[in-house]
Amino acid sequence: MHEEWKPIYTALVCDIMDQLGHRDQAMSYDIRPSHADAWIAGTAVTLDAYENHQEHDDPYGQIFAAYEVAQRGDVFIVATNGECKSGLWGELLSTAAKAHGVESVITDGLVRDVRQMNEMGFNCFSKGYSPLDSAGRIVPESVNEPILCGGVQVHPGDFVLADVDGVAVIPTSIKDEVFKKAQEKLEGENTVRDELAAGRSPREVFDQYGIL
Repeated sequence: MHEEWKPIYTALVCDIMDQLGHRDQAMSYDIRPSHADAWIAGTAVTLDAYENHQEHDDPYGQIFAAYEVAQRGDVFIVATNGECKSGLWGELLSTAAKAHGVESVITDGLVRDVRQMNEMGFNCFSKGYSPLDSAGRIVPESVNEPILCGGVQVHPGDFVLADVDGVAVIPTSIKDEVFKKAQEKLEGENTVRDELAAGRSPREVFDQYGIL
């Protein structure tokens, strides 16, 4: 899915969004991939979860609802609003997601069953891992509403790009422009890289191309 984004990387799109005045589109640095080769490009389906230690008659209801609205190639984005004790996402939710064509999750909370997720090729970015179950600790309260995840406002339908450098959120309104400008800048960076590798002065290269 979204193979056309493969050459594009998060630092590049963040540079472009900086130029367009969107300077706070990278999630916090502590949201990391579960393995070094994890790569995500897709449209956001959002979940908003909160710490909750009370009995709940349907603690997984909103997650089930998310499966109903998700399309193949989408990305689940889960905000935990500060709950970082339990693993809200794990192997079985990942298995169900893959069956619906969704192969990625990003959360500013914790996950569990990391080995199993890696083995099934499910891409996961999170703040860390915990063996604790989410039951009696955190409950998703809404699906496909605007959320704050990793310090970034994420709207349903925003485009998300994630790699080893981090997670970038591209608002729907500028997605096409960001992609076009990123391709152009990528060509310029390739030229700059070649000239620097050949030993040309970084000052001369920067003065000529404005890229470094």
